[in-house]
Amino acid sequence: MQFEPENDYGNVEYKITLSHITSKSERLQELASQMRFRLYEGRGEAYYYIGVTDEGAPEGISEIEMKKSIQMLNEISDIAGAKVSILRKTMGNNGQIAECFVIKNKNPNEIPPDIRIATVGNVDAGKSTIIGVLENGELDDGRGAARSRVVRYLHELESGRTSSINTTVIGFGIDGEIINHDKVKSPTDFELLERSIKTISFVDLAGHEKYLKTTIKGLTGLNPQYALLTVSANQGVLQMTKEHLGLVIALKIPFFILLTKVDIAPDNIRKRTITDLKKLLKIPGVSKVPIIVKNMDDIVISVKNIVNKAIVPIFRVSAVKGDGLDLFRTFLKLLPMHPPRDTKDQGFRAYIDDIFVVQGVGTVVSGMVYSGKLKANDSVYLGPYDTGKFEKVRIKSIQYKRVNTEEVKAGTHATFALPGIKRSDVRKGMVMLDSSSTGASKRFRAEIYVLYHSTTIKIGYTPVIHCKSIAQSAKIIKIDTTHLRTGDRAIVEFEFAYRPEHIRKGQRVIFREGRTKGIGIITEVL
Repeated sequence: MQFEPENDYGNVEYKITLSHITSKSERLQELASQMRFRLYEGRGEAYYYIGVTDEGAPEGISEIEMKKSIQMLNEISDIAGAKVSILRKTMGNNGQIAECFVIKNKNPNEIPPDIRIATVGNVDAGKSTIIGVLENGELDDGRGAARSRVVRYLHELESGRTSSINTTVIGFGIDGEIINHDKVKSPTDFELLERSIKTISFVDLAGHEKYLKTTIKGLTGLNPQYALLTVSANQGVLQMTKEHLGLVIALKIPFFILLTKVDIAPDNIRKRTITDLKKLLKIPGVSKVPIIVKNMDDIVISVKNIVNKAIVPIFRVSAVKGDGLDLFRTFLKLLPMHPPRDTKDQGFRAYIDDIFVVQGVGTVVSGMVYSGKLKANDSVYLGPYDTGKFEKVRIKSIQYKRVNTEEVKAGTHATFALPGIKRSDVRKGMVMLDSSSTGASKRFRAEIYVLYHSTTIKIGYTPVIHCKSIAQSAKIIKIDTTHLRTGDRAIVEFEFAYRPEHIRKGQRVIFREGRTKGIGIITEVL
């Protein structure tokens, strides 16, 4: 076993030993400052390896030295305002090696970091049921009791199909416990944020082909940091499984797989499903390395490599008997918080994905903040309207996960009260900006790749374009070739059919029409 050499940046630190440090040593403060830097680099999380040299050599130390080193690491974390937990111990060349997870304590009234996970998969795969079990800490009764706690509408409960976008928040405490599982008193929304070190927001998306538009909206508009592909062990890999996997790959979202209903699937069917999944992940264009998670070692490997490497962990779980759920909860607790995408510029920008009318408040919109920050009572430019113009409006109040807050930053999904604005004046796909200078456009050029089309695509073809929370038909007015078929790439010029939109160079788009699907990147706004 050989580790990569230590990097001056990042959230990983190697220490051959800390046994020579004393509690009164001035070196403690230096090491605490170093830990704060590692925590900053990891957005509140860091990994410490005891018994490893700076070059990555697994030297190992004696059991007595390890005990003293762990004790000193705990003292360092106390000074740095953090908590240490030992993930695993292994043997090195000359003794023990300890891998430790360090997480930063949260300041009072501080919003905990949030990880958004989009859950996709075929209908009846058990997406909502697993989320309900994770949130409530109680197993399902086999008849949908867990699912009934998280569905949004009555018809979803009756039909067993999710047709909307449902968000469920799970909070982790400093010791790794799930805050939602308080048996004495269920925490309020405010208490959940107050007591959590970090939160996981499960964005439950529709599994039926009929609601694919809603699923694409969730994947493109809510900017998930990860995707959870749910596969039923007794159903196997179905067409919608492949459709959802293709969307996740196209949008370059790190993902992991949950194999559900392992308690009712016959052994031969379960093994065949796993074999089919492995084959699917290894085909060209996907090229991932599947890991069947069996123990803590597999979890550590997965969380360290899921973002930047081609590893895809596969968990085998049962919502009724509880098989595999402990491993999955541990994985979620350790899941790294990588920076939100598309936040290069510093100006405030949030795309609207839903609109409400609240009695006593007026029009309220929800949206993902892609860059910058905003405070309550600040003014923003809302648009574009059908004319392409923006109007200046004041944000009366802001809520984050149903809790009032004074400020939101890039990477958060929040709701904004817009006093004096009519519900009919706002639509999904609009954007709020701190400047009106960026404007809007009806035409753009994109480099596209056709995932599937039954015949040929020519000038005049009009699919629906999905970009962030924008969903509008757009006509192809120019192609750098005569026609396009499945698997073709081209530079294409689109023109929106109804109104201009706020789009930017470098944004990813998905276009669809019936069974036709394609992806692309905007290369120029015209």
